[in-house]
This record gives sequence, structure tokens and C-alpha cells, in this order.
Amino acid sequence: MTAPPPPMPDHWHCYRWTGERRTYDDESVRRPPHLVAWDISAREWKQIAAASPAFMASEVPPLEVPHWLLRPARMIKATFEEPEKASAWYRDQVTDLAPSFMTDHDKDPARRTERFAAADDRLGWGGDVVGGWYLRGTGFASVQVVACSANRIRPTIPCPVIPQPPRGGTP
Repeated sequence: MTAPPPPMPDHWHCYRWTGERRTYDDESVRRPPHLVAWDISAREWKQIAAASPAFMASEVPPLEVPHWLLRPARMIKATFEEPEKASAWYRDQVTDLAPSFMTDHDKDPARRTERFAAADDRLGWGGDVVGGWYLRGTGFASVQVVACSANRIRPTIPCPVIPQPPRGGTP
């Protein structure tokens, strides 16, 4: 008997970071203070994140994609409820960055088309999308779309955005 698929996330948060490769390679600010290999409660996730001010303040992509959700909401570049809109945001970001990619392989339009099709597929079933590219000079760029409420890899990480009450309703 096959288990039913997990429910689709409520929304996706989008993140983009561009900076120096040396900064990206410094893993100390890219991981929360404790290695967590299992799901823990939302309260425990918040405690772990709070125990590392450097991790919380860093805008460098975390080592584990769902750990973006531990970071402050101000780091979110966009949020979408529909996977198609999240995919379009990802496509726009990558297209904007493409002229700066270091290699012709990454600049290849056919390769980008394949990457975009894979992103559409992954978001269509509720997954995350991650892209990273070396840029001309000493730069690195990361574009990530992270499922939230709930993330399939770390379903107990709380959403960084406090849900807003419906408009026009009673508080």
C-alpha cells in the first residue's frame, strides 16, 4: 500500500544572494549552532536559531535549504502561493544573472531551459528549487525558492512570516 503524497505547501519564500565566493565558502555562518538530524518542535527550532546570532544575521545561504526559514523574514525577496509564480520569479532571477555567469556552460540557453523545466516540475509537487553559479571575477550567486508551511525536508521549521488575519474579517 502506497502512502498518500504529502500536502502541497501553503506558499514558497524566495531568496537571492550575490557576494564573494570566500564569504560563501565560510560555512560557520551558514549553519545553525547545532547539527540537527531529525525533526524537532517549532519551539526547539526557534531556540536553536536564536542561539546563533551570526547565523541569524547572515544573508549568506545556509547549508541546508530549509534553514532559510529560520532566518528573519526581512531576508525574503518574494513570496508566492502558486508554484507557477514562484517558478517565474526563479526564472527572472536566473535570467537577470546569466550574463555574469563565469562559464559558457552556465550561460547556455538550452541548459537554462532544462533548469527552468526542472524547477517547474519540482515546485509543481511542492519541493524547493536551488541554484548557484560562479560569477565573473570572484563572485557567487544563489537563487533559492523554499517551500513553507510545510517544507517537505524539515516540516517542523516554523514559517518566518506571521500569518495575517483575513481582510474584512473580525479580529
